[in-house]
Amino acid sequence: MPSTLTDPGVTDDKRKETDMTRVSRWARMVGLAAILTLVPLAAASPAAADEPVGHVYVQTNGADGNAIVSFARDADGGLTLEETVATGGLGNAPTGVGSQGSVAISTSGRWLLAVNAGSDDVSLFEISDDGLHLADVQPVGDRPVSVTVHRRLVYVLNQGDDTIEALRITDDATLKNLSGSTRPLSGTGVDAAQVSFAPSGRILAVTEKATNSIDTYVVRRNGRANGPKVQPSVGAVPFGFAFDTDGRLVVSEAPASAASSYRVGDAGKLTVISPSVANGQAAACWVAITSDGRFAYTANAGSANVSQYTIASNGSIALVGNGANGATDPGPVDLDLSRRDRFLYVLNSRSGSISGFEVDAGDGSLSSIPGASGLPAGGAGLVAV
Repeated sequence: MPSTLTDPGVTDDKRKETDMTRVSRWARMVGLAAILTLVPLAAASPAAADEPVGHVYVQTNGADGNAIVSFARDADGGLTLEETVATGGLGNAPTGVGSQGSVAISTSGRWLLAVNAGSDDVSLFEISDDGLHLADVQPVGDRPVSVTVHRRLVYVLNQGDDTIEALRITDDATLKNLSGSTRPLSGTGVDAAQVSFAPSGRILAVTEKATNSIDTYVVRRNGRANGPKVQPSVGAVPFGFAFDTDGRLVVSEAPASAASSYRVGDAGKLTVISPSVANGQAAACWVAITSDGRFAYTANAGSANVSQYTIASNGSIALVGNGANGATDPGPVDLDLSRRDRFLYVLNSRSGSISGFEVDAGDGSLSSIPGASGLPAGGAGLVAV
């Protein structure tokens, strides 16, 4: 495992690309775009004449050329394939990124970001009425697997060199590395799974699977973060997580197929609220929380289903039923809720499909709806709007 970087934004040769390297990247992007037009992708809904009410974006993670697949979402939650746009980088399928949040979208809905784990860079897309437009590709550290954005500040988790680092989205729609922003994790070889901002943008959290730790960082006004504050996870192998509207943390724990909740202090201190609430399924790894903070869902990779938890006003969580609250295709990974929490979508990496669910506004229960199929196996990362 490479040693921890101190400031790759200043000294790393990878950031001083030659003109030939830049030409190669854009040539790869253009070539891939041409190839992808020939790849058949099936959606559950035929092409619709009406304007979509939302979208679902999925990353292919292709080792020979990464891409974002865009689906239009109709009022009933149905998905229609719109376009496939190259990221200008490489994924690492079939190895997989082993993370949550390899794709992120800004709260403004204008920007979409995707990590390229195979080529050590991150892609910025501008979202417009006529689709996705690749705006920039910026080198980062070794094997980026997760990305998060607050306003125009972006943080990337580099699993290969055990660091996080920051970039800014500039006024001219490019990514600029924030010099001096690189921070270490707790050590080397920690197998980190996710980085994410708290809703306030003042706290960052990172889960470490190999050390059973959760790191927190306090983000300063200049975008650079202090930390890490390394704290033990109450359960083994913390993996995916999500913040609720009050900034509390719900974290999945893969071996026990459980979830725990934490209160997060202003300085990043974690206080356990609900320790290791098992869902009776297998390998809970990914987490999504409704925008009103009432319900949490885990995608269970081993049992191919979704579990539902309720979240009380004090942040405690409780399992709903026996935990088998929605069946997916084999290999569920990332999941996300659409705008206003009407629908939940789950990417099934092994099956090359998306499972869809309608979310009951009263009790949060899930009802299956048609999803989409025909995606390449090994995909990672899904966001819904």
